[in-house]
Amino acid sequence: MTQQNAPISAFVQRFLAIQPGGMSHAGALLACMIGVLAGCAWMLGGLTMIISAAMAVALMLAITPMMSPDVVMKLLGAKPLDPKAFPVPHEMVRLLSARAGIGEMPKLFRLPGKGVNAITTGTKTATRIAISDDALHTLSPRQMRAVLAHEVAHAWHGDTRILLITDVLYRATWTVAIFGLALFLFGDFTPSGWMIALFGAIPTISFLLQRAVIRDREFAADHGASDLLNGPEDMIDALLHIDQINRKRMGLIPYRSTQPPGLLDTHPSVRARIDGLRALKPGTWQKFFENRQMPDA
Repeated sequence: MTQQNAPISAFVQRFLAIQPGGMSHAGALLACMIGVLAGCAWMLGGLTMIISAAMAVALMLAITPMMSPDVVMKLLGAKPLDPKAFPVPHEMVRLLSARAGIGEMPKLFRLPGKGVNAITTGTKTATRIAISDDALHTLSPRQMRAVLAHEVAHAWHGDTRILLITDVLYRATWTVAIFGLALFLFGDFTPSGWMIALFGAIPTISFLLQRAVIRDREFAADHGASDLLNGPEDMIDALLHIDQINRKRMGLIPYRSTQPPGLLDTHPSVRARIDGLRALKPGTWQKFFENRQMPDA
């Protein structure tokens, strides 16, 4: 256990996805985000404010389209990955997406920059996966397949949509809390000091819950990669190799001295992810193959 995480109980670390738990609990974390928003609205204006906040969130989810995955790739500076120059990753993605039941094969892009990295965006019917140059040139075929399986699992689980929901909830909570602080400071009434402190802390609480959802989805994608690969061994090997490369390429030595506290991370630590993979029981990932008819490969 790292020094930063020592004061946090094991249960809280598992719930906030700093350490692996038995299963994904993104739904519980989303419920907590909704509860924080509802509590903030209740203190500010009772049931009327709760209904108004719920309507605003529903409207934002309805009218806020997910950014086009091709636009995201352009913003990242990613270029399409030539299937003639890199036929193996394309064939791997074809087989993995078929196993996951994704309707359309994800399109691969080449991501500039140091370090081994991969990013997935879009939906099951329009998925884009960007792979860094270091990943293309330093990973073995089995390690590359594991990285791609992790990214395909993100699309398989619909994580882009889940993260959009968390973003809307966080923004709505932030707006209500700031509105409440403005009323407290410039309105006609003087609230208690604890209410001002609470409304000041509420956006941070919602932000930490949002980060926990992201980490939870990373654990779930590791689990999904284990499903797709018929076991966690390749994913573990890839994580260990990637950690070594990124420390060397990006100067992350010692690792934790250059990283934010676990509560602020978007990804669990490599050690936590490996511990989560090693804790998977064979029956867990074999269930994928029992419940789905695999295409001939």
